[in-house]
Amino acid sequence: MVMTRERDQKDEDAKTFIDELGNINLPTGHFDLKLLRTMLNMMPFEIDLIDANDKFVYFTDSDTRMHQRYPYQLEQDLLSLHPEKPERIRPTVQKILDSFHDGSADHYEQWFPMAGKTCYINYYALRDADGTYLGCMEFTGDITRIQGFRGIRTPHNSEKSE
Repeated sequence: MVMTRERDQKDEDAKTFIDELGNINLPTGHFDLKLLRTMLNMMPFEIDLIDANDKFVYFTDSDTRMHQRYPYQLEQDLLSLHPEKPERIRPTVQKILDSFHDGSADHYEQWFPMAGKTCYINYYALRDADGTYLGCMEFTGDITRIQGFRGIRTPHNSEKSE
């Protein structure tokens, strides 16, 4: 099993590169930076990336973000981006980071009311094939609209979506 994982990782690594035209090549496809940036910024959810040293290193840039982020915040400790009050927020974030670092957890999920919306947040540990902690991704969005979905809606029985 370990040999297969190592071989699969080497195969993926060989197929993951940026070519001479600047295209990002991955085992499952390719695209240029403009397409990647556009895709990430148009998603109805926001993504924040934190590196293995708990530094805030990336955020999607959209007008619909639930938690506003700014370029000057990049490279800051993640904890410094969370408010001191209420007092439970920073210790909770620290607990999540600690569990990702020590390998006792890979995912946390939460949802709660915020400014008349339902804020949905997922934290995911990012690990390489050997299990080495690379950082984490925070995936956040407003799920108010989709909480009440019932039945079936397809392009065949509905109009365009707004």
